[in-house]
Amino acid sequence: MTSPPSSNEISIFTDGASLGNPGPGGWAALVRSGSRTRELSGGFRLTTNNRMELYAAIAALESLDGPANIRLLSDSRYLVEGITRGWAEQWRAKGWRQTKNRPTPNADLWARLLTAAARHTIKWEWVRGHAGHPENERADQLATRAASRKSLPVDEGYETSQDALNDTGKAPTGPHDQPGLFDGGQSASGEAQSSAAPERRAAARSLSAVSRAGQPCRKCGTAVVRQTPSRKIKPGQAYYYAWYLVCPNCKTIYLVDEARRAV
Repeated sequence: MTSPPSSNEISIFTDGASLGNPGPGGWAALVRSGSRTRELSGGFRLTTNNRMELYAAIAALESLDGPANIRLLSDSRYLVEGITRGWAEQWRAKGWRQTKNRPTPNADLWARLLTAAARHTIKWEWVRGHAGHPENERADQLATRAASRKSLPVDEGYETSQDALNDTGKAPTGPHDQPGLFDGGQSASGEAQSSAAPERRAAARSLSAVSRAGQPCRKCGTAVVRQTPSRKIKPGQAYYYAWYLVCPNCKTIYLVDEARRAV
């Protein structure tokens, strides 16, 4: 049972969804101030449920005009406890590494969330999902609907990161560690373009672009090299990558549109 908000408090209800994990994903947030409630939602062609939970909170906080007293409710313990138990702050203090050889999964979104949250006073609350909470149910409906849209944008932070190769956060040993990387199968379905503002898409792409051998890795600065996958094309496969770029130091893999081939 959650307590009612105070009169000058903004209430935010968030949820994330992924049709496959990884797979097409959606996020949603209800932002309530007084009697007015705004509904925000969006999605990506290939992402994870945890990333969508984080993104929903980020989008809601970034949509506010200025500092506020906020009560943020989510059914994601990953999101809520990552903040309330201080894990995200600890990961940041360690350079976004959980251990010496284990980078923090979704570090790009955790960093963005901490920045977005810093200007506000926030009470983070966990609510049980699918338990009849009306705002949580509405957010879930919006997130699931967003994940099902056609023409979803690329989650640049996921598709260009080693988290996409191995969702445990361990550095991958090769391209076969990512489900759907060269398969062109279900996990990468629903690809398309962005519903975000064109200028924001362009900025995100320019920040993440690693498109040729010799360019520095975004994670460690080592020059990336070009490699060719050995995996064979499977029946029913829609597309594959003829080659990819990999950092020989931290093993981060970068997928390049130029290398994508239709079967």
